[in-house]
Amino acid sequence: MTLVDITMAFYAAGSLLLVFAGVAKLAFPRPAADLMGALGFPARVWFARSAGGAELALGVTVLVVGGPGPALAAAGTYSLFALVSLLALKRGLSSCGCFGQVDSPPAPIHVIGNVFFAAVCVLASGASNSPRLWVGTAADEPVGLVALVLAVCVLAGLVFVSLTAVPEWLQARSVGRSTPEPFRFEAAGLRR
Repeated sequence: MTLVDITMAFYAAGSLLLVFAGVAKLAFPRPAADLMGALGFPARVWFARSAGGAELALGVTVLVVGGPGPALAAAGTYSLFALVSLLALKRGLSSCGCFGQVDSPPAPIHVIGNVFFAAVCVLASGASNSPRLWVGTAADEPVGLVALVLAVCVLAGLVFVSLTAVPEWLQARSVGRSTPEPFRFEAAGLRR
């Protein structure tokens, strides 16, 4: 495994996160709309859904098409997310608005994670391959391809947990609870 392989694994995982966050904002735009309103932008549900659609399209483009253009667009998107996360953190907002209803308070890990993925995207823009080509070369060995796809999905899942559950746990710890409130998924809207 080379540095390029590691970079591409994080790049693919970051792209999956864009897809997941985009779908989440399309389905549950209110947290993102509320965040936009708290930051002085129009708090419109349609605007949050549009942002989610753009995230989804960018994530799919990075994964399917690849190339330096989509990589740099993803780097710009993650840079914007880092700035928004920093503003939300400094203003003490209650939600990062990242993943729709799966909500967490803004935390330093949001800023660090977004800066990290922006840097990964910049590095990937200079790589000679894209996630699609990277997976294509692994397709020569079906077991290797399955392992690669699973590893990227697990990596994306770990980052997702780091951006959602860890900030909640840290916030719960700071107010004296040993664990955060459990997620309660109700049939009408997956609300906590």
